[in-house]
Amino acid sequence: MAEKQFKFKGVYPALVTPFNEDGVDEEQYRGLIDHVIHAGATGIVPCGTTGEFTSMTFDEKVEAIRIACEAAKGRVPVLAGTGAAYTGDAVKLTRRAAELGASAVLVVTPYFLRPTTKEIYEHYERVANASSLPVFVYNIPQVTGVNLDWWLVDGLREIDGIAGMKDSSGNLVNLTTILVRRPEGFQVVIGHDEVALPAFAAGCDGAVLASANVFPDRYIKMQAALARGDLKEALIVQRSIQKAVRIIVNKGGGLAVKAALNMMGVPVGDARRPLLCGDSFRYEDLDELRTCLEDLRLIPRGPVRYRMGDKYVVAESYPKAVGLVPDEVPDLTLLHGESLCGEGQEVAHVDLVLGIKDGPVQAALDIVGKTTEGHHSCNLVKDLEVTVVFASTVTITHERHRHLVYDVAQHAVADAVRRTITDGILPEELLDDIVVVVNAFVHPNANNPRRVYINNFRAVRHALRRAIEGRQTVDEIVARRDSARHPFAYNP
Repeated sequence: MAEKQFKFKGVYPALVTPFNEDGVDEEQYRGLIDHVIHAGATGIVPCGTTGEFTSMTFDEKVEAIRIACEAAKGRVPVLAGTGAAYTGDAVKLTRRAAELGASAVLVVTPYFLRPTTKEIYEHYERVANASSLPVFVYNIPQVTGVNLDWWLVDGLREIDGIAGMKDSSGNLVNLTTILVRRPEGFQVVIGHDEVALPAFAAGCDGAVLASANVFPDRYIKMQAALARGDLKEALIVQRSIQKAVRIIVNKGGGLAVKAALNMMGVPVGDARRPLLCGDSFRYEDLDELRTCLEDLRLIPRGPVRYRMGDKYVVAESYPKAVGLVPDEVPDLTLLHGESLCGEGQEVAHVDLVLGIKDGPVQAALDIVGKTTEGHHSCNLVKDLEVTVVFASTVTITHERHRHLVYDVAQHAVADAVRRTITDGILPEELLDDIVVVVNAFVHPNANNPRRVYINNFRAVRHALRRAIEGRQTVDEIVARRDSARHPFAYNP
């Protein structure tokens, strides 16, 4: 065997895998690799969890590793995912990775069968003994069903060829125990995006992360800040990405990463079934991830023209999520948007219309402040640059409910409209000529004012974009219907 040397440094994206009808989409895969390297990635990981390796055939994994090694050659190292439930497959794929030019391999603990510690040890021993490449053991018990406890790692690191470990458990107690007990030369990298900062601070050598497909440079900046002792700067970076990271880690993994990259203009296609948008990765999560990317300035910006009769108004710096935003809004007479956000009793459902003042929305202005039989009372939201009419979609049942609707939810609506203007969605030249009418649902048994506020703020922000962008389109509605896992899952 060749001498097994590999020094992990920096941040490696756990690459998503673009697919087409024939297998791995090589053009898109090479484009993704160019994107992450240009964005600051110091290495890449094909065929990891985020890469949907369990949904790939053996030959597809070989193909993905080949493409990654060719695309990265001379620029960054490749840590190839070669794990498998069957030890023989892990051995074969590890050998193929060496032939294709990988620098090291990442081998997940055998999954599904829940092997004993003896079986895990012998699995890694066989893979390492058969490999000319350094082996990183990979701990992700939330999907494998088995955990690499610190005392087991004590033994594994003694195996010739085991060079390090990726820990994606999120268990900082186990991780810090491994870090304080490790000998010099045994490398430990963090694989759980949400705890990257404390893991770096505790001594991890680097990171392999799903969200590094989207913003590897943020993690590099975080590492650099910690290296020079600037915890304040590291915290600023962590807080700036935390919301997006939480969505990616908890709401969809590779599915969410692919959605983010597609919206950023890095095409990677869809996830393979059984993964579907609309369940664990909800439509509100997609919309919220989009706004996170906008806030991080990762969504391209450009002009959108609004037509109002014979007049055109241009939003010069509209955040144009790729595939979602038209170049022109052809008619401002009456636009409709809706959104459902949150869960439980604090759920928010917003149904809104936006249109020019001398159009159909005038009917809403005519009844402001009036109580009409069979309708809920509505009022103008004060202190806004644009006219906003607010109404409850349910009957007020008690004083606390009234407070949550007309104080908390209405305040959220106002702030969301202000934020939409600030974001460049609604150009100032339009504000005097349009009306936004918002129907907001607040459950009579809602209790938590903060959640009512947050959910309504998010819902209005999303609904306004949907109205302006003509969403949902017919194609979108059909796709959501076909992917629904239970009745009405695709629409409120």
